[in-house]
Amino acid sequence: MTAKDKLGDYCPTETISPCLPTGPRRFSLQVATGTLCFVLALLFYYGAVLRIEFNRTGLLDLDPYPDAVEYFAQADSMLKDGVAVIQIGYDKLPSRYPPGYPLLMLPWLKLLPHNEILAPFRTNETIGLLLLISGFVFYVGIGRPLAAGLASLLLATLPAFISFSRSSMSDLSGGAAIVVAFALVYLGLAWRRRWLIYCAAIILGLSLCIRPQLLFMAPLLIAMALFPANVSWTKWFMHCCLALAVFAIAASPYFVLNTLEFGDPLKTGYEFWVPTLADKQAAFSLHNVPRQGGMIWSEITASWDQFRVANLFGTGTYVVPVFIFLSALGLAFVRVRRFEISAFLAGIVYIMATVTYTYVEGRFYIPVFFLWVPLAVLPSEWAVGQALKRRLSIWNVGVLALFLLSCIGYPSQSGFTPQGGRSQAWDALHYANVNGKSPRYEAQKEFSRIFRDAPGIVLSDIEPPYLNALLPEPFVAAPVDGNHDYRYSRLWHYGKPEAVQLVANGLGRASPVYALLLPSKDVDQDIKRLPLIQGYRWQRSNETDTAGVIITLTKDASAPSLEPALAQWSGDK
Repeated sequence: MTAKDKLGDYCPTETISPCLPTGPRRFSLQVATGTLCFVLALLFYYGAVLRIEFNRTGLLDLDPYPDAVEYFAQADSMLKDGVAVIQIGYDKLPSRYPPGYPLLMLPWLKLLPHNEILAPFRTNETIGLLLLISGFVFYVGIGRPLAAGLASLLLATLPAFISFSRSSMSDLSGGAAIVVAFALVYLGLAWRRRWLIYCAAIILGLSLCIRPQLLFMAPLLIAMALFPANVSWTKWFMHCCLALAVFAIAASPYFVLNTLEFGDPLKTGYEFWVPTLADKQAAFSLHNVPRQGGMIWSEITASWDQFRVANLFGTGTYVVPVFIFLSALGLAFVRVRRFEISAFLAGIVYIMATVTYTYVEGRFYIPVFFLWVPLAVLPSEWAVGQALKRRLSIWNVGVLALFLLSCIGYPSQSGFTPQGGRSQAWDALHYANVNGKSPRYEAQKEFSRIFRDAPGIVLSDIEPPYLNALLPEPFVAAPVDGNHDYRYSRLWHYGKPEAVQLVANGLGRASPVYALLLPSKDVDQDIKRLPLIQGYRWQRSNETDTAGVIITLTKDASAPSLEPALAQWSGDK
C-alpha cells in the first residue's frame, strides 16, 4: 500500500490537487471554510504587518546597511533625476544592487512626498497583500476554494513572509515574481495556453533586475518543451527557442545596465565597491556547501544561534520545522506531470546554486519557502476535506495537527539571543511598535527642522546615500573622513583630503558647513575627526543635541585664509 493510499482517496488529474468531495453541500462547506481561512489570513496580516507604526520602530534607519539604504537612495534618485545612482558628496555613483526593487518604490515615493522614508515599507506591504489576494484568487480560479483559504493562511503565517513584508529589502518582491511565474506556467500547461508561459518567461527575465540569483529559476521554462499539444517537430522547436528568446530579451536590461556602468555584462556594483572581496573568493563554490548546510540544518531543527537579517524585521526565524515537515509530506500527494517536472527542476537547480553561494543567508531561500506553500496545502486540503466529510482517522488528525502547528509557528525560536519554545504567530502580532526610535532618521529629521532654510554641506558619520536621499535640496552630505563603508573601491576614493576640499569649495561659495554626528560615548573623539580648516573652527550648536550632535563651521578672525591648509592637504595627497 502506497502513502497515497494510506492518506485517503486520491484521483488522477492533470493538476496536483487531490480529489475532494463534490456536490453543492460539500462545495459550500469548502467555500465557507476557505473563505474563513482567507479572512483569518487577512486579519493576521493586518495585525502583524499593516498596523505597524514605523515611526515608532527602529526600522527607519534602513538596516541592514548598505542594502536597504542603497535601494532607497536609488529610488529617490530615479524620481528626482531619472537615474538609479547613489550620492556621496557631489558624486553620483553606481549602487551595489540592481534597480528593479527601487523601481517598484516609485509609486509610493510619489504618493508620500513628505514622508518618503516609508516608501520601501509600503512597497513591501503592498506586495505582500497582493500576493495573499492573488494566491487566493488563483486557487479559486482552478476550482479549489478550500485550498485557496488554506494556502492564504499558511502563507500569511510563514515567518519569512511576515518579516519581509514589513522590511525595506528586495527579497519579498523577488519571491513574489517567482511565485507569479510558477503560477503562469501552471495555468499555461493546465489550460494549454502558450502565451501564459511566454508571460512567465518575461517575468523571470525581468526578475533579474530585482535579484540576479533568480536566473537559476530559468529551468522552469522547460515547460514549453513539455507543452501538451500535437504539433509538428518544427513548431515545437520554434516555440522552445522563442521562449528562450523572450526570456533573454526580458533579462537583457540587467546585463545592458552592467555593461554601460561597469563595462562588462557580468560585472556588478560589488566589483566596483568591494573588488578585494570579489578577487579573494568565487561567487559559487563547493567549499561553501558545509556553511550553507549548517545554516539549513539550524533552520530545520530550530537551533540557529547567529544574528540574521530576519531579526531586524521579525523574530529571526524564516520557517518552522513543522512547516518543513508538512511540505515534505505534500510530496506524497504529488503526481509527477508536466508542470511538476519543470517546477521541481527549477527548484532543484536554484537550491543547488544557492547552497554553493559564498554568502550564507536564509533570505536567499525565500522563493523556495514560498513555493513550499502549495506543497504544504496538499495534505492540509486532504485532511480538512476528510474532516468536512466527518471521516476522522489517525492520518488526517495528524495532518490537521501539523497544519495548525504550522499556522501558529510552534515550536520555534525568536529573538536574539534566541529563545526556544516560541510561537511565531504570537510573536509576530506582538512585534509591532516595540522596537524604539531610529537614531539616524531622528538625527536627520531634527537637523532638517533646524537648518532647512540654510542649506549647505553636511559632514556626517551617518551613511551619505541615506542623508542625500532624505535631506532637502540643495544640502549635500559626505563622510567626515576616510573611515566609511565605501572606502574599499579602487575606482573612487574619499578621504580626509577630499573632505577638506569639499568644505573649501562650500566656503568658497559662501555655503554653510555643518557636521551631524550620532550621539555616542566618544563624541568628543568623533569631533576630532572633523577636518581642520585654517581660519575656521568647529562649534557645537546650542539648538539641540537630543537626536544628533550638530556642529557648525564658523569663521575665526585670527587666521583669514584657507590656502595654507589646502596646500598642506594637497601635499599629503
